[in-house]
This record gives sequence, C-alpha cells and structure tokens, in this order.
Amino acid sequence: MKPATEDDSRIPTRHIEKVSTALAARHVLVLCLAALLSVAAVADEPSGAYYDWEQTMEPERPWLLPYHQTVVTKIFLCSRNGDGEVEKVFLTFEDALEVIRKLDNLTCGIPKIVYLVGWQYNGHDSKYPSWAAVNEHLKRPQDATAVDSLRWLIREGRNHHTIVSLHTNMFDAYEDSPLWDEYVERNVIAKDTDGQVIFGEVHSGMRSSQISYTQEWKLGLAQKRIDGLLELLPELKEGKTIHIDAFHSCRPLGRDEPISPYLGYTMDQEAATQRKIYRYWRNQGLDVTSEGAAFLRPDPFIGLQPMAWADDPAIRRLPDKLYCTTPMRAEQEIRKDPNNLTGLLEQFCMSAVPWHYGNRIGNTDEFRRMRSGTALCMPALWKDEKTLIAYSRKEDKNRKWRLPSDWKGVNRATVSRITLEGPERLGSIKVIKGRLTLDMEPGVGLIIVAKD
Repeated sequence: MKPATEDDSRIPTRHIEKVSTALAARHVLVLCLAALLSVAAVADEPSGAYYDWEQTMEPERPWLLPYHQTVVTKIFLCSRNGDGEVEKVFLTFEDALEVIRKLDNLTCGIPKIVYLVGWQYNGHDSKYPSWAAVNEHLKRPQDATAVDSLRWLIREGRNHHTIVSLHTNMFDAYEDSPLWDEYVERNVIAKDTDGQVIFGEVHSGMRSSQISYTQEWKLGLAQKRIDGLLELLPELKEGKTIHIDAFHSCRPLGRDEPISPYLGYTMDQEAATQRKIYRYWRNQGLDVTSEGAAFLRPDPFIGLQPMAWADDPAIRRLPDKLYCTTPMRAEQEIRKDPNNLTGLLEQFCMSAVPWHYGNRIGNTDEFRRMRSGTALCMPALWKDEKTLIAYSRKEDKNRKWRLPSDWKGVNRATVSRITLEGPERLGSIKVIKGRLTLDMEPGVGLIIVAKD
C-alpha cells in the first residue's frame, strides 16, 4: 500500500466544494432569517404617526380606565434641596395610605387615581432621568427595602377604591443623575451646535437640562427606562396608568429651536417620537396622563392621552370621555393638612359629584334641578345602592329636593354625615311623593341611602 502523503490527508476538492456550497446556503439562510427578524422588529416599532381623532371622536384604543368618571389626585411625599439631598419628608408611604383611607371616606368610595410625587431617590425632581431607586426615606420600618414599601402601598390602595401610581418625568435631566454621563456622551442631553450642554430652568435650586426624545428612543434608552420601572414595580401594570410631568415638545427656555440644536431634530420629529412613547406605554398595558395638553407642544395628543392635570383650553371643547381633566386636584390641600384634609369635602360635593353624574347621565333637566349655586342633592352613581350626596355652603333649613325618577317607590332613607372616618349615622327621613326635606348646615356633607 502506498504510504499516505501530506497531500493525501487533505479533504478531496469535490468534498470541499460540497461543504462550501452547504455553508454558503446556510449563510444565505441566516441572512434571510436576520432580515425577517429585522422586518419584524420594525413592524413592532410603535408608530409616530399623527392620530386623526376627528374621524371617530374616540381614542385610538379604548382607555384602560374611565378617567371621565374617576377623581385623579396627587400626593406630594418628599422634596429635595439644591444639593440634591432630602429637604423635607411630607409623608412616608405608610402616612400616604392613611391619607388615602381618609380621602376614600371623605369621597364616599368614588373611584380614584393617586399619583405619588417624590417617590424616587431623594424626592421630587431627584436624579432624573433615572427611575432606578425608590426613596429610602419613605419606607416602612418593617420592610426590607423602600421598593417593598412602595409595592405594599400600591396593593393596599386598592382596598380604598384607589389606584396608586407614579408621577414621573421623561424630559428633564440633572447633573447628579446616575445616567447623566452616559446621556451626555451619547448626545441624549440637549446640546448647542458646538456640542455644549444646554441648561434650562432651575428647579428647587438645581439646574435642569432636557432630553431629546428622538435620540433616547433611537438608542433604545427610553424603552430601557420604561421596562426597568415596570420590572422594579410590577404592580404598576395592574394599575394601568402612569403620569408624565413636563412632557413638552420643546425646551421651556428655547421654544423656537430644536430641543437639541446639535442633533437638529425638529419639534415635529420630537412630537412623533412622543407618540411612539405613548404607544409603547400602552403596549405595556398603561395609559399615559400628563401635566398639560397643548402647552409647549404642537399636538395635544388627542386620542393618545386621556387626561391632563391642567385645565387646558385645548381640551375644554372635547367630551370628557375622550380627553378630560380632574374635578378635584387635592394635592395642595393634602400637602397643607394631611390629617384633616381641610377644604376637600366641598370640592368633592360641589365639583366631583356633579362632574361624575354629568359624565354618566348628561346635562339633563333632572341634573339641573338637583343643584343650585350654593347647594346640591345628587345621586352618587358609582354606588351599588341608591345613594344621594347633599351639601350646602350656607345654612339652608327645610330645603326640599325633588328626587330622580329611579327613586320612585322609595319611602324612607337613612341620612349620615360624611366624615374622615366614614359615615356618621344621623337617622332616617321620609320620602314623600318623590321629594325629601333636609335641614342643611353650612359645610356639612350628607350621604343619603334609600331603604328597602
């Protein structure tokens, strides 16, 4: 037998050609699959297109919550100072639950959403754009971490007809943020044409800068922020809502130029990216509410944003089921007097109750009969049983009220005083020929329930 040589030990050429052909085919297949995955990724990309709400007078997708029948409030927990440290803790997470409990009693169980302000790092506006840490100064002593305490509060709020969610910010950035260096290096922070960071308004002693939504989105960092928050606090998805403060389309101190002149994205391009952000949150199972509607934005995002904190003129002509504000902000009253919630009973009775009723029934003759300039007696339609809320700003003896048609056949009702600790039973009252007579004291709220 002929001894093998070095050449004889090599793979025959015809085998090499077959292997090469197979590898080439495999490579083509991989490229095709990569291309298909790329197309799929693009297909999953939320659209930045304008939503033409006038075609249907409906939101792009049904709102996840009935904002036009829900009282939306904020609770301010903590402020930071000009050094980025905690300035004052107004309420811990445990304190906040006590406020929520009292507010629920004062509002007779009407559905509510509460957005927490100052829940992160060292308080309100602390270390944006990062949302990675919950404020340790707010945690309960019995919990291992502040995250545990916040998750507890969100869960407990449900027992008081309240969805607890967060007040966030996707626009402002501060130099002490853990994300500052990365965002500057990757040109997410606004820069002038020379590449220098642009600083804007000063908030609580610290200067802010702004973020280019388009740049942050293109780099996948906006998505990373959102996903990270939902992983940190999974209960937020159950609440189905989030609030974004200062969701502007231009810098407050540079309204006539791009957010970042260095990048050159126009206001319309930034607004298109904001639409992607709305839709991304919605894909994760949350509606986005915001501070305003048309302020510092070329588009009020009708059909993408269900509620604005400010009573923006741009939305007043729209039906509340499409775009509303809240009838009872309550933030300042809670901050000033969290123990007694002074002033909120009148807001509830004279503003929230008729707002809720009008959004359920409409501006009917019956609706107009049940209120005057200083008093009202109106159904609480969120209750399962037939219930009325009555209130007067001044003394009103022997005030006769004609009751709604669905009270036909009711002969008696129980009357209780609305208090922070729940209804305080006062007695019962006759209903005569569809009317009842009340002695109304100034500033006293009554809850009246039909008896079988």
